[in-house]
Amino acid sequence: MRNLLLTTLLLLASATQADDWPQWRGPKRDGRSREKGLLRKWPGTGPRKLWSVRGLGEGFSTVSVVGNVIFTTGMTNGQGRLFVISTAGKILGKSTYGAETKGKGYPGPRSTPTVVDGRVFVMSGEGVLNCFDAKSGRKLWRKDTFEAFGGRQVGWSVSESILVDGNRVICTPGGPNATVVALNVKNGQTLWRTNTGCKSAYCSPIVVDHNGKRIILTMVEDGAIGIDAKTGRELWLHPHKNKYAVHAATPAYHKGKVIVSSGYGLGTECLEMNSSGTRVRKLWHVKELDNHHGGIIRVGDAVVGAGRRGLICIDIATGRVNWRERGTGKGSITYADGLLYMYGEKGEVGMAEVSAKKLGQLSGTFRVAEGSKQHWAHPVVANGVLYIRHGDTLIAYKVGQ
Repeated sequence: MRNLLLTTLLLLASATQADDWPQWRGPKRDGRSREKGLLRKWPGTGPRKLWSVRGLGEGFSTVSVVGNVIFTTGMTNGQGRLFVISTAGKILGKSTYGAETKGKGYPGPRSTPTVVDGRVFVMSGEGVLNCFDAKSGRKLWRKDTFEAFGGRQVGWSVSESILVDGNRVICTPGGPNATVVALNVKNGQTLWRTNTGCKSAYCSPIVVDHNGKRIILTMVEDGAIGIDAKTGRELWLHPHKNKYAVHAATPAYHKGKVIVSSGYGLGTECLEMNSSGTRVRKLWHVKELDNHHGGIIRVGDAVVGAGRRGLICIDIATGRVNWRERGTGKGSITYADGLLYMYGEKGEVGMAEVSAKKLGQLSGTFRVAEGSKQHWAHPVVANGVLYIRHGDTLIAYKVGQ
């Protein structure tokens, strides 16, 4: 991280560009890229590979892209590292932030770095939140959320990617008196805490503007929760719990409706908030879309996600299933320029035009041959490039015209 080239690149990229991907699931944490002018068809072998970088260690972190710089995390020799890579495919530096999780057979960090206003936030699988200065790599502050808030480890380790909302850093320790907390972005001091008694549940939150009120939406052990972003007051808690209390898919939001999805047969629910955001009522429940951790994405007035048998599209207003397609099977998805990018858990990557009415034919597929172990990191599309993280390897493909 103490690299003059890194400083130069970050100075050139000090402001987030329209097509950057600065955090988990993109600019608005909804899995949607703002890219335009992308290739509508790939050759049979897939898009042109630009480069690959190895040596990132174990883990399932995807990437954040700001200007000419890429951030991701990995574990080597038992230690978590924040890696900084140029968009030309060169490792510029790395910072060690401490011990990482063994994850019950799935070792390494799960958290994607959040890059905001020159700071980089990383949550370890052991519940330790680190804040780095993006230009120098210097650690600005550190907060052990287990120690500070009585946070409790979950079965497959903490998987939350940090949300920053103004001066608030939001995380979910899951302590008996601090389910969700807000910390000061500058020094990590506590601003508020929300107490539901629930443990965390692998989920990364979003924040929405609902009739002028900032509301944090996330999933905890017992279900979906809405929190006043300014005060930390719990607005509502809706029961949604499976046998493992695994709710890894970030909620989606559309016109006052909150869509939450979980695996293990529980499925997807749509909740409608009242005008003040203080209550919800269930509109529908579709068990078929039992999204594990690949994410759900709004497409028009519908929501799309992968269940155990493939992709499913559900109309948000009615709960009607619009279409079912295999795609690349169970896996993770990203939306950009009217296209759905699919990364299946068996290593197949595909792309197709998508709408609320249908999924077009796959316009090209390929298999990820580099890297090792599970294909769980989400795909990212930024600045005309598709990024695929697989184990210790990051691969970049040209998808812009």
